Amino acid sequence: MTLNPDEAPVSSSAELAVVIVNATNKQTVEKALKEEEARADFRLSTDALNFHRVSWRLREEFGRPEDAMMERVKARICHKRKYDPEEFDAALTATRKRPRLPYGWTAMDLAKRRLTSRPIRLLNADLDASRYAKGIIGLAINLQEVQAEEPILLPVEQVREILVAKKVVIAGTIMKLVELGLLEMTKATYNTGSAREFLFKGVEGKDYVFISESKPNRISAADDGF
Repeated sequence: MTLNPDEAPVSSSAELAVVIVNATNKQTVEKALKEEEARADFRLSTDALNFHRVSWRLREEFGRPEDAMMERVKARICHKRKYDPEEFDAALTATRKRPRLPYGWTAMDLAKRRLTSRPIRLLNADLDASRYAKGIIGLAINLQEVQAEEPILLPVEQVREILVAKKVVIAGTIMKLVELGLLEMTKATYNTGSAREFLFKGVEGKDYVFISESKPNRISAADDGF
């Protein structure tokens, strides 16, 4: 699988470990810490964070990764870095709730993936009949989950590409959802490099329900191909 467009595809636990180590190395250089002790601490915590982000990406793509496969990835990182396994396990525990996004994905990438894996039904029959309204609300639900209480972005160009629709149709549907109170526009002005911001105000059970959750193929850990 390809974790990032500018990286080679990966097909083994060894290659996953290399992705994590290389990502951490890049972040460590960018951090530019002067003290070796500070660099070592940052390197350990960032390896753990990137481990969680890669694991999250695999869960989104394939379902829960086999524990044996992730144990091999962890063992390879410990061997490469000369970490004591207990030390790395402690770092994994400390950083467990820190990842904001799966490795290699933006918030919109994650929302797009979940739009197909968690279909919804809108309880307003007129809206449910509109694939544009259903698609925009589906994206908004997933974006708001990522952002928690913070505003979300719904760039018309990106949404248009995802839903295969004309820009004016997406813009008009967003305006309709604002008028209906399902989206609250928290920042109305926009320009180059700055998009309108929204909060999704819909309520599960009142405005929408999840129909089902598709179950992606699990990753096989029978050999070292992952």
